[in-house]
Amino acid sequence: MLIRQCTTFEDYAACIELQRTVWGFDDLDITPLRSFVIARRGGGFTLGAFDQNEELRGFAHALPAFDDARRPYFYSQMLAVSPDARNEGIGARLKLAQREHAIARSIPLIAWTFDPLQSRNAYLNLVKLGGVVRTYMANYYGNSSTSALHRGLDTDRLFVEWWVHSPDVTRALAGEPRNEAPASIVEVPRDIEAIKAASIDDAREWQIRIRTGFETLLSQGLFCGGFIAGREGQHSQYLFFQDRHED
Repeated sequence: MLIRQCTTFEDYAACIELQRTVWGFDDLDITPLRSFVIARRGGGFTLGAFDQNEELRGFAHALPAFDDARRPYFYSQMLAVSPDARNEGIGARLKLAQREHAIARSIPLIAWTFDPLQSRNAYLNLVKLGGVVRTYMANYYGNSSTSALHRGLDTDRLFVEWWVHSPDVTRALAGEPRNEAPASIVEVPRDIEAIKAASIDDAREWQIRIRTGFETLLSQGLFCGGFIAGREGQHSQYLFFQDRHED
């Protein structure tokens, strides 16, 4: 698998098709070709994972951004992996390539969001990569998304901070577990899609419960920096710790 920058119209067209495949978006929600072109011209970048036949199997798209103190960072807007190429480590390789890109340009932070209910991403983001969460955004995109993953629920998001030089990131990339006990936890279903299929009302109750848990613990000065995937029949757990800024 080759990880390289997407630079051609053909590369970007493949990214557009992969958006449809992964999220089931209507054209209204698709990030169009011109946005990829503009982002690259403006300091952003799109990394693609290509197989031996030069077929796109995954991509990560990042934008240049500034925080409230006007410090630069990269906002990783999208990461998609073809459904038939999941569990091959492509997502992790794309994130590591993003880190290399940021380090080469002296950018200390990469940030992105993910749905707290879709907990299959949490282990990668919080455990394997060493990201931390200090911000919970309720209904971040509103209720107009055309993705089947979002129908019937608010688009809540966790905001991941990935401080590329931090000790926690170095530890996580070395495969070393966090050696402190969590101060608190928030449970999340192992398979929210099964719950949604059985009862959208039950899924909404889970969303509110998780939202309340995150907002309460984050307001107490804790941060989310770990995750335990539940075994069959068990819930997964987000782990919270006493806050210390990673930068």
